Amino acid sequence: MTRLSSGNADDPALKFALMIRDLDLALFRKAAPGLAELGLSQAQIPVLAAIDELPGSTGCELAEATHATPQAVSQVLTRLAECGMVRRESLGGRAMGHHVTDDGRTALRAARTRLASLTESFLTGLDEDERRVMIDAMWRVLQMMTGDDQDEADV
Repeated sequence: MTRLSSGNADDPALKFALMIRDLDLALFRKAAPGLAELGLSQAQIPVLAAIDELPGSTGCELAEATHATPQAVSQVLTRLAECGMVRRESLGGRAMGHHVTDDGRTALRAARTRLASLTESFLTGLDEDERRVMIDAMWRVLQMMTGDDQDEADV
């Protein structure tokens, strides 16, 4: 049986933070085998999605967009380029722009489909109103935490 860190928290704010972490870990633990079949890891999906949305972005821009460290993004970019999902182009000096290849776009679409299906299976115990309320509330919290003003969440 998995021990959830959120189950021991008395403070509501701490319980919320730990619950988000537990949900993230549980989702990607279940998703890992399917993502591996696509040649992707949990860390690669947000970077690949950001490049798809922001073609030509540098590593620093992608780190900011994904709320990751430049070092972590650099490692992810190296792996994505090695497996042919990302193409790099020189922007002059040491700066490199990044673009998703057709293989990368295909893998990203498949990963999104698998994550959506997996998440749907976890939400079957909630009715439509409960889902909407939960997603809307979590989206508002995320926007406040990140200062992001996007209208919709992207995987």
